[in-house]
Amino acid sequence: MGELKKHQPPMTIDEQVENLKSIGLIVDDEAYAKKILNDISYFRLVKAYSLNLKTKNGCYNKQTTFKEIVDLYLFNANLRQIIFPEIEKVEINVRCRLANFFAEQYGVLGYLQAENFANENYHAEFLKDINEEIGRNSKAPFVRNFRENYEGGYLPIYALVEVFSFGTLSKFYKNMLNKDKKAKDIWCRLYIFRKLVGEHIVCEKYLCTLRKNI
Repeated sequence: MGELKKHQPPMTIDEQVENLKSIGLIVDDEAYAKKILNDISYFRLVKAYSLNLKTKNGCYNKQTTFKEIVDLYLFNANLRQIIFPEIEKVEINVRCRLANFFAEQYGVLGYLQAENFANENYHAEFLKDINEEIGRNSKAPFVRNFRENYEGGYLPIYALVEVFSFGTLSKFYKNMLNKDKKAKDIWCRLYIFRKLVGEHIVCEKYLCTLRKNI
């Protein structure tokens, strides 16, 4: 491993603007730039949205402007506002349908049994994951209710899916038996969900090349 970098000292807003100009960024309106950097952090705005706008020596490509970086940021912010609510709707529906289907097939605690899944090792990892997620949500009233008032302290699958992270939800589906994955009620919803998430990822990648078309 190479020599570790040292953290840079903090910069005032004026210094941030001067630093951007020193590495080739065109700042046509300094008052506007200072206002933006007071509202959106330098790290969030400049570091994140300059990845494809610099040469190997760390300087900006010729004719790159501060406004272009702000436009990229606003484009992404507006895109998220449009797509995320739709993703959330479908994600909630996927959680519901997975829970309902699994409970009907194997019972509300069927997720504890490795034979209900395709891979025993993945199932063991899944149980570790959900124990961690239950721990992180231990103060939630519904989690406390099941842990304190029900045999074994286990959460039924219909409640458990509400504490699943997106990663755990994906692992759960991935390790389902093939015959269960192919259930029409599950597959159709997951297809829609994947389409929405996929379109968002494509749009995020599009931001990296948008500069070429401005």
